[in-house]
This record gives sequence, structure tokens and C-alpha cells, in this order.
Amino acid sequence: MYAIGRLKQAKSAWQWRVTLRRRGKLYAKTFPDLKHGGTKKALAAARAWRDRRIAGVHFLKTRRQPLGYWHAKVKLPGGRKIHRSFSVRWFGERQAFRLAVAARAELLLRVENRPYLYDRTARKFAALQRRGDES
Repeated sequence: MYAIGRLKQAKSAWQWRVTLRRRGKLYAKTFPDLKHGGTKKALAAARAWRDRRIAGVHFLKTRRQPLGYWHAKVKLPGGRKIHRSFSVRWFGERQAFRLAVAARAELLLRVENRPYLYDRTARKFAALQRRGDES
């Protein structure tokens, strides 16, 4: 899951942690299960917080595009990058931005929606759960 990981907070307490960097600034926040009323609610709060902080689109200008364009980009787990661009000249400023945000949402659907687990025990447990779901 993009920018969200699972961490052990204390002996038997877990939390979701959102960590992302935008324009060189680090954004991070934790969402403890106990405080949010369970794992699913804490994850929902973490996703909502993350999504409010990132649009995932950037405005760029080049010689070929002097008015600029809005660019949506996603990096897949294997390192491959997928991107879409929308010219201000063709679509206008607002529509190009809207199209880029919609493209970003579509691109995020291609990213595997599974958290990165830092704790070795949590990774083993998640692997066992996935095997159980497949049968």
C-alpha cells in the first residue's frame, strides 16, 4: 500500500504509519489500532490522511509546452513508472489538472494495495493469512 506500513507500537499494540515525502518535506503520522477502534478503522484513517496530503500530480513547463502541463505519475513495486500528461494548451488549466488527478487515481489502482510490514512476525502472519484466503 503506497506510503503506509504496519508497525508494532508496544508488546501487543499495533499501528499504521504513513510516511511520504513531497517537495523535499517529510510527512509522517501514526494511527494506533487502540485509539481508532481497531485495525480496519485505523487503516481507513491512515488512508484518508494520506490521500488528503497527496494529489500525486505535478505542474511542469518545457520549451515544447510553454503554457505547461499537468503530469500524473506512479511508481510500481518493481520500480517501473507509469505516467500520464495533460497539456494546458489543449485542455485549459483547470481541465488539465482535473484530468491529471483522475489519471492519478486510476494509476493508483494498479499499485498493489498491501501494506509494507516492518516487523518479521507481522510479515509471517500476513503471509499465512494470504495463503488461507487463497484456499
